Amino acid sequence: MLNQKILLLVFLLLSACNYHLRGDIELAQGAETIYLEGASDTLRQDISRTLKFSSAAKLVNSPNEAAIVIKIAKESLKSWVLSMNAAGRSNELQLVYQLNFSIFDARGKQLLEAQNIKVKREYFNDQAAILGKTNEEMVIRNEMYKQAASSIIGRINIALEANNQPNSK
Repeated sequence: MLNQKILLLVFLLLSACNYHLRGDIELAQGAETIYLEGASDTLRQDISRTLKFSSAAKLVNSPNEAAIVIKIAKESLKSWVLSMNAAGRSNELQLVYQLNFSIFDARGKQLLEAQNIKVKREYFNDQAAILGKTNEEMVIRNEMYKQAASSIIGRINIALEANNQPNSK
């Protein structure tokens, strides 16, 4: 009985401080449909998946159908060797995913100026387990895309809230 009361207290405290599970993203009103221009297929899939699981918004196939248009100006994923072993093989690698984008409304009004998202990950490259390391790199890349997708959705909220203020332009 005491454990149940403690558990209830913990849940109440977490909800009181506005704690949400990761992935629970709600978009501000006005972002029911989103068009993504110039994005890679992987980023498009991750944004679509994030929207599907966390809000009523969805990606559409045409800017004419969209309430929000996200224009991707530049997207890149690069890999660098950070350290090498005595045989000249890479010991440690760094992946850097970089994305530049702007957010517009359906009328073409810019809601958020050019934004930059940069996600970095470093990992140890064990030459004895090459197959496993290839798998690990793919998992790391997917997590980087997911983080970028969540950041974009968060910035949509910021843009919509800023433009819905009474003193906005």
